[in-house]
Order: sequence, then structure tokens, then C-alpha cells
Amino acid sequence: MEARFPVSWAENWDHIGLQLGDPEQPVERIGISLEATPRSVSWAVQNDLRLMICHHPLFFQPVYSLNSNQEIGLTALRMAKADMALLVAHTNLDAAPDGVSAALAQRLGLIDLGPIEKRFHDLVKLVVFIPIGYEEKIMKVLDEKKAGRIGSYRLCTFKSRGEGTFKAEIGSHPFLGEVDKFERVSEWRLEVLTQRVNVLELIEKIRSAHPYEEMAYDIFPVENPSPEVGLGRVGHFDPPISWEALIQRLKQEVETPQVRASGPIPRMVRKAAVCGGSGSTLISGALSAGAEIFICGEIGYHPIVSYQGQGLTLIEIGHYPSEKWVVPVLARVLREANQAEDWGIEVLEDMQPGDPYLTYF
Repeated sequence: MEARFPVSWAENWDHIGLQLGDPEQPVERIGISLEATPRSVSWAVQNDLRLMICHHPLFFQPVYSLNSNQEIGLTALRMAKADMALLVAHTNLDAAPDGVSAALAQRLGLIDLGPIEKRFHDLVKLVVFIPIGYEEKIMKVLDEKKAGRIGSYRLCTFKSRGEGTFKAEIGSHPFLGEVDKFERVSEWRLEVLTQRVNVLELIEKIRSAHPYEEMAYDIFPVENPSPEVGLGRVGHFDPPISWEALIQRLKQEVETPQVRASGPIPRMVRKAAVCGGSGSTLISGALSAGAEIFICGEIGYHPIVSYQGQGLTLIEIGHYPSEKWVVPVLARVLREANQAEDWGIEVLEDMQPGDPYLTYF
């Protein structure tokens, strides 16, 4: 989970990770749910689960007591009694390229997705020094680890040629040259952008393909925004979709019980922005991105009033329907990892139709 949805992607006010349970406890059956509530925990107990992975934190505000007269206490005590752990991925899952908003956007059929609000400081520049003739092996590693991706382009690197020097001491095993002799070697300086969270793993992978006994490299922080990591998603429909077809798709494919719209009603929609859950802080970003409509779980009265006359159609579909589509995404990620790593686990999905927390009349 942390490799796919790093903790560093979470907002600094968030509370994520293992919120309940023993980190050394073995698990065989895992349940994915949007949140831990008495209803979802009953489902987990019935299915004999030992771990629930949820999007919403159980413990978010300070808690001063746990008793069964309150929902948080009832849920936590019931999970503890069932020897069940709770792992939370909240805003790190919101920001992920295949996270909450991306799942909603894909459900709607949007393509060419990018974040509305990009994150900064997630990228680093890795510089590796390679003897002439070995650059293709290193480039293959970079491609396998998805380093050097910029938009629709792969293997985006910069190469400059220079001279490296060294003097191998007794006990070393130099790939080139002789021990106790000053050497000059023609080398490539290869530069590539990569994710900060993956750079150490990438370095070890490069080291396994690098011919030198001691590989020289540098890591530089950069101010570039991450092209894929960030809040919300913006994309387009190809071909453009009519307003009537969009409403129908929201009700059928997203299982939205009720659609609320504010602002001009477009005849056709090409570019759209979405945000799972609460999205009022991303409205200006959706406008700047050129979106014609902005779909999210909830916006709130005052933001809706504030953006009247801005030419952007605001659409509320409910918090739960806007976020639940990340549940099968998490389940797929874990099932793929289970198959690759041979963990021997079973992953179940808690997918309630419509909105189980509201009744519409």
C-alpha cells in the first residue's frame, strides 16, 4: 500500500496508516471499504476478515474516550474484539494517479486525465555516471521502473559526455584500469526525473545493472510539479457528450441517486473536472483548467453562490457515490500484488449500491 500510495502524498493535517491493530498480525482475508462503520464492520465480521483497508479515517479528530455509546467507540471496540486491524489511505489515495478522483473520472469515461491541483516536491533529478557502452542497459532499467516519464513520452533523459577519474586502492576490484594507478575513463552523465518515493529503489536496480564496483550518482531536489500526482482530475470526453447523456451516465454508471447542478446548463460537454468527496477548494483550479463542468461529491452552499456567473457548471452527486469507485481499484491493486508476491490472501469488496447513508424522497 505504501509503495503504491505513499504516505508522503498525504496532506500534513491528515491521519493515515495503521489506526488499529498489531502490525505483525498475519492476515489472510482483507476487506476494502470506504469507511469503518458499524454496518461495514458487521460485513467484515460475517466474512471473518482480519484487516480492513478504508479511505476515511476512523480516528480523525482527537478522541478522549472509547465507549459503545458512540459510533467511533462502538466500531473500534467491535473491531478489536474481532482481532481486526484497520489501515487507512485518505488524502494519499486522493492524490494518487489511480486514486479516488481518477476512479470517478474513468467511470464517467473521461480520458487524458491529469490532476486539477498538482503536487510539488514529489520529483527528484537522478544523475548517474556510466562508462561508454553501458548506457543502453541503464536506460532499460529506467524504462522498467517508469523513470523519465513526461506526459505521453517515455525515457526522457539528458546525456552529456565527460571524463571520470579514480585511483583504485588495494583490496578493490575495478571494472576498468589497475589497482593503485590513476585512471581516466570516458563516461556518460545521464540525468532523469523520477518520483522521490521510488528513487532509492531505482538506484538499487540501476546498481545491479551497472558495471562499476562503486557506482557514482547524485540526487537533486527539483521544483517541478508532479505530472500525475495531485488532487482532483480533469479530462475530456471523446466524442463530446450531451447534457442528457451525462446525467444518464451519472445515474447509471456512477449510481448517483440524485444530481444537483448550479450554473449554466451546457448542451454538449467536452472538458470536465471531477473530485471525489468534498471539492469546493478545487473549483478555481477547474476553471483555470478550462473545464466546462465540475463534478464532485459535495460543494456547499457558499462556494456555489460565490461562483455564480463564472461560466462553470457545478454538479453535486453525493459524497459516497463519488468515492466508492476507488474500492475496486484498491482491491485490484492488492490482488495483482498477491499474485506477483504469492501472499496467499483473499480480497473482498464492500460495495453498497447508491448511497447507504442517505434516503432520497
